[in-house]
Amino acid sequence: MKKPVIPTLAACAVLALSLSACNRAESPAEVANDVAEARADRAESVADARMEQSEVISETAEAAASRDPDDRGDAIEDRAEARYDTAIAAAKGDLDVAQQGCESLSGAAQADCKDSAKAAYEAARDGAERELDAARQRSDQVQQLDNRR
Repeated sequence: MKKPVIPTLAACAVLALSLSACNRAESPAEVANDVAEARADRAESVADARMEQSEVISETAEAAASRDPDDRGDAIEDRAEARYDTAIAAAKGDLDVAQQGCESLSGAAQADCKDSAKAAYEAARDGAERELDAARQRSDQVQQLDNRR
C-alpha cells in the first residue's frame, strides 16, 4: 500500500516554515515598542516589590530592635525574603527586556542573545538565592541565642 506523498510534503513544508519563523527578526519599530512595554512592566513590578519590601521593613522594625532573639531572627528572615522578591522582580524584568531586544536579531544571533539573557537572569537569581540563604542562616544563629538562655 502506497502512502500519499502530497500530504507528507505539505506537512514538512509547514514544519520548515514554522521553524524558520521562530528566529526571524522583528522590525525595529516592533522591537522598540516591545522593549518599551517590557521596561514599563519591569518598572511596575520592581516598584511593587520595593513597596512590599518597605512595608515589611516597617512591620518588622519593632521585632528587629527587640531584645528577644526569636523576634530579631524572624525580622532578619522576613526582610531577607522581601529583598529576594525585589531582586527576582528586577531579574525577571531584565530578562524580559533583554529578550525583547533580542527580537531585532535573527537566526543564531537571536538564539545566542536569548541564551545570554537567560544566563544573566539565572546568575542574578542564584545570587539572590545565596543572599537569602545567608540571611536565613543568620536568622537561625540569632534565634539559637534564645535557646542558650
